[in-house]
Amino acid sequence: MSSANAKLERTLQRFRSKIEAGDFYEAHQTLRTIANRYVRAKSYQDAIDLISEGSFSFLKAGQGGSGTDLVFYLLEVYDLAQVTVNDSSVSRLVKLLVAIDPQEPNLKDVITGMNNWSIKFSDFKFGDPFLHNVIGTKLIEGGYPYDAERYLMLGTHESVQKYVNLIWEWFTQENDSASVGDFLSRLIFNYLFVSNIAWAYEARDKFLQLFVDKFSPEVQYMDKKGFKLFFFEQYADLNFLQLLLLTCQTKNKDLFVNLREHYSGSSQKYTNELEFLGQEYFGIVAKKQSNFLQDMMAGILGGPGGA
Repeated sequence: MSSANAKLERTLQRFRSKIEAGDFYEAHQTLRTIANRYVRAKSYQDAIDLISEGSFSFLKAGQGGSGTDLVFYLLEVYDLAQVTVNDSSVSRLVKLLVAIDPQEPNLKDVITGMNNWSIKFSDFKFGDPFLHNVIGTKLIEGGYPYDAERYLMLGTHESVQKYVNLIWEWFTQENDSASVGDFLSRLIFNYLFVSNIAWAYEARDKFLQLFVDKFSPEVQYMDKKGFKLFFFEQYADLNFLQLLLLTCQTKNKDLFVNLREHYSGSSQKYTNELEFLGQEYFGIVAKKQSNFLQDMMAGILGGPGGA
């Protein structure tokens, strides 16, 4: 161990002793003072190690206010040091996020700060998918399912099942099978908005199988040239949404127009979403331009209605 690392470890040991003794205020002030010295000296890695370990210790001790204050400080140092998104930098944040009490008042601000950093220092337009996956889980634990939805849809492949489970839970709380199309539409449209057709299909399969298993509706399973369809006699919206997936995959403008005409009831219900998809997939200029991606970005960044 180098002398610098040995000095840092001694500092952490003294800090942990104060935490164990319940001297939280002095521990917090002392750690911030030492971290400030590292930052002024541009010893950013030492500052990062000290702040992250200190934050974790506070969070484990149930001191959410001090712990999250240090998370914010850590993100400031990440920004100063221009720390990029990689396994190490993200894992450090994930460790802290997992340790935060789901009921912590600063939770949503911490999440917004973490994601803003991952947008700024990665190639991902909306932030790091792995971080999104953990954020979505934490928001569900904290009782923020609507905020969780945005992050899960932009997460990793693991997030698909979590997203389906979230939407399924909302649907079953409605206790009205007639509303099933409105819930499947959230999965279909949101994945189409971010051009993730493969996961839209996967989410469809998982959600509709749950629906069939629970409600036993009249359904025919069709498989034509690799396209599978759950055809429902009584749920036109479900058929429309599945065919919409196929149509967007083909990017055939005529098919899209014909689909809207054939399922006029569903088309009227989802007018805004279809106008956006018309722009994105088929080059159809809408009378009123709508951009769901901008709305999503505003939410992800903690704008109106955001986390």
